[in-house]
Amino acid sequence: MIENFKLHVFRVVADTLNFSKAAEELHLSQPAVTSQVRSLEEGLGIALFDRVGRNATLTPAGTTLLPYVRQIETLTCDALAALAPFGVQEGVELNIGASHTIGVYLLPKLLPMLVRDWPKLRIHVVSGSTTEILSALATHQVSIGLIEAPGHRPDLKIEAFSEDELSLILPPSHRWAKKTTLRAAEIVQEPILLRESGSGMRRFVEEYLEKNGVLSQQLHTNVDMNSTEAIISAVEAGLGIGFVPVMALDKAKLADSIKIVSLENGPIRRQLSFALLGGPVREGPLQDLIGLLRLVSPSAKNKTRRAAKAVGKST
Repeated sequence: MIENFKLHVFRVVADTLNFSKAAEELHLSQPAVTSQVRSLEEGLGIALFDRVGRNATLTPAGTTLLPYVRQIETLTCDALAALAPFGVQEGVELNIGASHTIGVYLLPKLLPMLVRDWPKLRIHVVSGSTTEILSALATHQVSIGLIEAPGHRPDLKIEAFSEDELSLILPPSHRWAKKTTLRAAEIVQEPILLRESGSGMRRFVEEYLEKNGVLSQQLHTNVDMNSTEAIISAVEAGLGIGFVPVMALDKAKLADSIKIVSLENGPIRRQLSFALLGGPVREGPLQDLIGLLRLVSPSAKNKTRRAAKAVGKST
């Protein structure tokens, strides 16, 4: 019988394709990781990795085994979560895939509430593009995917839970700082900082501009950034104007280091969604996280405000 721990070690090595990195993630020595993989291979009678120094590539047999191991780990976590009402929490894990904005600015606000109810829960968060997150979900690398761009996957359940707004920001000393509204046509006059080509955020900006008569080729985009924080810092330094999510601007607004200008025919809005594999979601931390995400929705917030007002009036 194959031990679950050996399969877990195999999966981590398969994800990293590097024995040193796998050892760090597993909090083991590299020889211990190598020993576990070798023991698994000997038990199966087949090679799972081709090794080149500390690096590795999956053999055809390893590639075949990997999705089954992911399913085993998912089912194990589901089983432990299902037993939680009976007092079993030890070893429960939740693997979350999140796009950059959600992972940095939204998820950290929700996780303390989840950990409060599940004190022994181990949470693993991985970041990536919408395509990468949905792929990780489909291959059982994560149990839920939190995405910012539309996802069209008939094999997955995708539900919008809130929306995000992209704002145009510029330095407080900029000549447009006192404007209340900007037309899309004016934006071509200035160097503009955007996320890298192919990112969902950039696509939303380009779609807005094209709808308002501005082609992406007309933009002065000499500098691309692969993070929201880099765009904010560059705008603060006077490198140009930029588009970033509203939820990323709390610190910059408090410091008065940027100015937000409204857009004619704006704002630019995009849906935030969570994606799940097919089938029912059992009681446990995953179901609780979904409940927290649904509370983020504007409609849920409005209901809460209305309820608070009603209580205030009745008292």
